[in-house]
Amino acid sequence: MAPKRSSNVITPDKPMKIVIIGGSNTGLMNGIILKRLGHNVHILEQNTKSERSDLAAGITTHPEFDEFMNVHDLVKESWFVPSPGIQWLNKDAAVTREAKRPLKMTSWEVTYHRLRANFDGFTSSFCPDPPARGEKDGSATFDLGKRVTAISELEDGVQISFEDLLDGNEQGTISADLIILADGANSTLRGTLFPGIERAYAGYVAFRGTVPEAEVSEAAKKAFDPKLTYFCFKNNYILLYIIPGSDGSLEPGQRRYNWVWYHPLAAGSPDFTEIMTDTSGTLHRNTLPAGGMNPKAWSKYAEIAKEQMCTPFADVVAKTTQPFITAISDLACPRAVAVNGRVLITGEALNLVRPHMALSTTASAKQALLLEKVFRGELSVQMWEKKVLHEGRISALKTNAFGTFFLYGALSAVGWVAKLVGAMLGGMLPFSSLPAVPQ
Repeated sequence: MAPKRSSNVITPDKPMKIVIIGGSNTGLMNGIILKRLGHNVHILEQNTKSERSDLAAGITTHPEFDEFMNVHDLVKESWFVPSPGIQWLNKDAAVTREAKRPLKMTSWEVTYHRLRANFDGFTSSFCPDPPARGEKDGSATFDLGKRVTAISELEDGVQISFEDLLDGNEQGTISADLIILADGANSTLRGTLFPGIERAYAGYVAFRGTVPEAEVSEAAKKAFDPKLTYFCFKNNYILLYIIPGSDGSLEPGQRRYNWVWYHPLAAGSPDFTEIMTDTSGTLHRNTLPAGGMNPKAWSKYAEIAKEQMCTPFADVVAKTTQPFITAISDLACPRAVAVNGRVLITGEALNLVRPHMALSTTASAKQALLLEKVFRGELSVQMWEKKVLHEGRISALKTNAFGTFFLYGALSAVGWVAKLVGAMLGGMLPFSSLPAVPQ
């Protein structure tokens, strides 16, 4: 019998069995909302350990993420370092421009463990007292070591095939009413639904690193504290802000200074190949994680920092013992719904935007909050898709214009700004003719 075709898969008034593929922050935010609405949520996470270290160090949040935490985070303790605004320094470390804009700074590690505590009561050093399960909560399962290999439609649902990495790669299956795809920018499952959608390198990399607050000089602290600080130089720019300590501490003296340095490197060039090759000789396509940087390859960039950056920034770069690097790239999936409405695509599996404006985590929060409206019967899944696709495009154009301006100047950013204005004026029009839903 052919699979049942339904355009109204989501049932707000009936508990659903929902599988979320990917247990990082995007998957967890969706999972928290749905289990508190009474649905039974099963997260399949490929990683084999619940305890996780920082994947991208610092995170700057925006109002939508703050809204998510205000409503759905039941842990009482604070999770961020406040910043009163933004400043720009010149080569002499003098402030040339300021903007008063309160910001909240945190880290991937703090956010992940906080969300885990809210989803399935996971206890960690970050959240030793997770909130109790609510009376109306559905079940919440966080399943480690599950590498999903395929999804297929059934008559009244979907089936997920996986390998159990904790049990000798044993094959298994699980059925569900709905799948939420939240397995990141390198999603192989998205690739099966949308062949040819791949990351496109933007022509520059981001060096990243952190330094314990106790190791930063008093002069550098005076220049930075407590603002988000920028310094631009010769088609490069670097920014810095304070984040919680490696143990989640928000106490002054125990926090970390987190920096991100954007630097142009041509794809396939000897310099790109050299810096993306780790100490074992492995060439990384997208991210070379902390601890793997080849000291000899890094030395030339450490020298650039010393010679061309203002002293406070050069100081923190020099004191970073384990820098890491990400090749900046773009990716946009043409649809957020697949398999007759049985699969929803979220987070960086849907849109990978450049990190200049720190919009990724907030975008996932916004998608989850909109999905909550769908499950409450206040918004159709078709309108959810149009909204997340449109906002993904706006975010990409906005952050591309921002990054291009600070790297290459105002004239270079004109094209991105024009596209941004067109997309904003066009509203939903760019998505009036969506491609067919993939099966």
